[in-house]
Amino acid sequence: MKIIKQKTLYFSEGKSDKVYEVDLCESGSDLFIINFRFGRRGASLREGTKTVFPIAYDEALVIFNSLVSSKENKGYSEELSLVANEVNQVNIELNVGREETIIKYLKDAVLGVYVRDWKVSRIIMRAGFLNTVKAIPYINHFIDSKDAFEQYASIYSLSKFNDVSIVNKIFDVFESKGFIDKVGRVSASYILKLGDESSKSKVRDQALVNLPEELKVHIGNTDAFFNALSIYFLKDKDIDGSVLYYCYLFSINDISFKKQLYTFLDKAPLKVNFFKSIRYIYRASHILNDVSFFALTSKRIAISKPGYTSNYLYVNNEWTNADTEKQKTNPSIAFSKKTKKYFNKTTYQNIYDISKTNKTLYVEYAKSLLVSLDDALDNAKEDVQYHYSYNNETRKYNTEKRVFPKYHEFLVLMYIVYGSSTRLQHQSNKWFYLESDTNNLPREEALTKLWDSKPDEVVYILANANSEIAVEFALRIIKDNSHFLENIDDELLEQLVSHYHPRVLDVILDIVEQRFRLIKPESSLLIGLIKANNDRANTLGFNWLKKYESDFFVETSFIERLLLIGKENVVDYLKEVFDKSIKYNEPLNIENLNSLFNSPSIFTLEYLIEVNNLIGNTNFGKLLSSVSEEKIKVLANSNIDINKLFAANLAKQNVLPTYQLFKDTVDGYINSESPQLRQVGIELLSHFPDEFLLENHYRISAFCFSEYDEVREAIQPTVEKLIRLDENFKNNLFKSLIRGIETTETYEGLHKNCYTLLTTNYKQYLSSIPQENIFGLLLSNYDYAQKLGEPLFNEHVDIETLFVNSIVQLANSDIFTIRTIVKDYFKNHVPKINYELEAALLIFNSDWEDIITWACTYFKEHIKSENWTTNMLLYACDHTKMEVQYFGRKMITQHFSDEKGLPLLLKLQEHPTKAMQFFVTNYLDNYAKDNEEVILKLETYFKTTLFNINENRVAKTRIYTFLEQESIKNKSVAIMTIRLIEAVLGTNTITDTSNNIDILLTIAEAHPDIEIPLLIKQN
Repeated sequence: MKIIKQKTLYFSEGKSDKVYEVDLCESGSDLFIINFRFGRRGASLREGTKTVFPIAYDEALVIFNSLVSSKENKGYSEELSLVANEVNQVNIELNVGREETIIKYLKDAVLGVYVRDWKVSRIIMRAGFLNTVKAIPYINHFIDSKDAFEQYASIYSLSKFNDVSIVNKIFDVFESKGFIDKVGRVSASYILKLGDESSKSKVRDQALVNLPEELKVHIGNTDAFFNALSIYFLKDKDIDGSVLYYCYLFSINDISFKKQLYTFLDKAPLKVNFFKSIRYIYRASHILNDVSFFALTSKRIAISKPGYTSNYLYVNNEWTNADTEKQKTNPSIAFSKKTKKYFNKTTYQNIYDISKTNKTLYVEYAKSLLVSLDDALDNAKEDVQYHYSYNNETRKYNTEKRVFPKYHEFLVLMYIVYGSSTRLQHQSNKWFYLESDTNNLPREEALTKLWDSKPDEVVYILANANSEIAVEFALRIIKDNSHFLENIDDELLEQLVSHYHPRVLDVILDIVEQRFRLIKPESSLLIGLIKANNDRANTLGFNWLKKYESDFFVETSFIERLLLIGKENVVDYLKEVFDKSIKYNEPLNIENLNSLFNSPSIFTLEYLIEVNNLIGNTNFGKLLSSVSEEKIKVLANSNIDINKLFAANLAKQNVLPTYQLFKDTVDGYINSESPQLRQVGIELLSHFPDEFLLENHYRISAFCFSEYDEVREAIQPTVEKLIRLDENFKNNLFKSLIRGIETTETYEGLHKNCYTLLTTNYKQYLSSIPQENIFGLLLSNYDYAQKLGEPLFNEHVDIETLFVNSIVQLANSDIFTIRTIVKDYFKNHVPKINYELEAALLIFNSDWEDIITWACTYFKEHIKSENWTTNMLLYACDHTKMEVQYFGRKMITQHFSDEKGLPLLLKLQEHPTKAMQFFVTNYLDNYAKDNEEVILKLETYFKTTLFNINENRVAKTRIYTFLEQESIKNKSVAIMTIRLIEAVLGTNTITDTSNNIDILLTIAEAHPDIEIPLLIKQN
């Protein structure tokens, strides 16, 4: 950057001593910027700019002088000024005389007397840039120059002048050069722009000749060509880096081909074998004023990451210079950081120039560039950075939140979108603004007034925008020019309602609602509303669809178009319309639905499955009943599962017999790995003839117990059909289903399927199930067996006819209502329960806590004392459940009598639980005291209790006391006691050992003739 003009101004007053510096600098190619610095004299100065984007010299000079004047009016003065070396070579400071200077230099060059350092090629380029038409006769002389740069500059400039005076001569240059060097390529661009049709055709033909043979063979078939082109670039070697450039030249008159090339270039990487062509296309499209491709290539260059950033590279295990590597026939590098910067700047210079000289072309470029942006494809992201600066006065850091908008490195885009912004600033080659309320900002685009007169272009940008920045650009202009949208045609309105951006829809839906408030909209607009990802648009679309349904549904191919929207709520709507009848019977054309069968599909798998359900399981399928056998078989033999599914569902309601269509392929469906295909394969069987079903009844029965849930579900209609046809099948399947529902479920969901078949097809048959089978269902551990058994019990079993032991079994049922029935029966039949108490006590075997708790209360309150026999009490005490044992001990205490005492004592002493051992000690004094026979029978009980270590202390103390007292009175008891003590002595605690010693001493004193296991020392 070169300083052209500079001013330094000072201000001194009181303690204030400030400096203000202003620079007018050349940015390159006749564009300039104004920078300034200010602050305390001698301190670090703060920097800024008055021109975020480079501008023409005349504009820059006005800003420079205005800035200086404003400071001088505030008291600043010029103590010291510096005027830099001015660009005298072209007298740049004065517009007057520039053309004369250029012409003079060119004259000298033609005569061979030009001696200045400024290269002739640059003078020619400057003549073209300044549109110096008078220079054309002199420029023509350099068409044959030996200097390639002069030759290139002359042809390029003549193309800018649209001069055709020596078109034949330039065509000769092309024929001699071809596409090998830049002179040949610029000649080709000149001819395609200004040559006659014959010359243009020859250039395109030569481009075609240069294409590789593997691509040329596909000329005429655009899709095949670009498929081959993709494969071509996958090769490891022998790739011509100019192929895309040749494609571009060839595409000039082929709209379809050019459209696909545009898409290809939008995704092509800027690397070896690609960038060369992209660079060539950039230059050619600029000359041809092909704004769409110039916008695309300038965008790709501006936003893509450079292939390399250093002049020194490590290639093939050695360091090399980048320039050396680029000269190789097959270089390994392309697209440097320096190249990116150069093109970014050059694009800006070109577009800034046309914004001043050709506003129509500028608008076209801006439009093309904005619609080429794609936030997702371009990976465009907003960036936020925080900048901290220290304030000497406050002694604190100031924080700035800097927002770098999407595409913030793309200079020309920033100019187009923010060209009149007062908030945009730049940092290196990036543009940013300080965070602010963007909703209340004034418009910021360059040439604001120009856009106020371009309604068609602004609406086009809005309708085709794929980026936030383009949407915001158009909406800001429309906000000030609401009339832009008032007269747009229906076709454009349809495009806008299909827009991805919610803000676009918010703006356009108001217009749509108002315009069609009283009249029926076109079906294409309706389709767009339903297709939109906007709730308000969808609601409006479906409301219109319901309101004008009969009109829309008779419209040719409307239903097919509706179905191809790809939204499940559309399928839901169609299911509702065709659920019970064929409301509209206009046959559909299957060919209009071919995109449903394409691979890869634009639809989700979930959606395609829903469409299959619509076709196969509602009356909608009858609209496709005439689909040909050939079409169905093509789909059935497809390698794509979803197409096979379509084939089966289309066959269900086809006029041709399903058996005819699928007799050879149904097994492939049934044995498929796909659940959907297995299901539809089974469903097809219900459409097969009766003879086939009868012949294959064993297989059909087996499907009822398949490991696949969808198979078990889908076979049910076929089973229903076969049950009506074959009584033996009906009987055998019934037995299998009952067995299946009562036994362990081998596959999840099997019980449910058995239940469905039984309740659907065997309602009358179920009434004949024996009582024991009903009990089996009620007492089953499986939900669906219980669910089947309960109503059968309620309808067909009279509980009054049951024995108590049968009723007690029902207390084990998992069904709460059945257990309640048992409780109610007991409550209503107290005398009978007293009479059959032994059978009734078996209710304690129930696993349900509510039954046990209730039974304890019931037996306590309703069973008479005389009915509690010893065995019944013992049954309760001996029960495995602790709660029942407790109940038993309680009943013994409550209903105890002398005649029961001894039998209870002898029986209870065998009980292993500590609670029962303790309970028995309560009866030792009453029923064992002084009874040698009984005491000796209790030896096992005593041993079991005394073996407890650190447990059952009270019971053990009672036993020790009892044995000590009885041993004194009875020798046999004393001998038994010694045996017990010898058995437990090694396991005793200190306390028990002390008790044992005391007892042994007591026995020794009472029975001296009995030997005790103690050695007594005499003092």
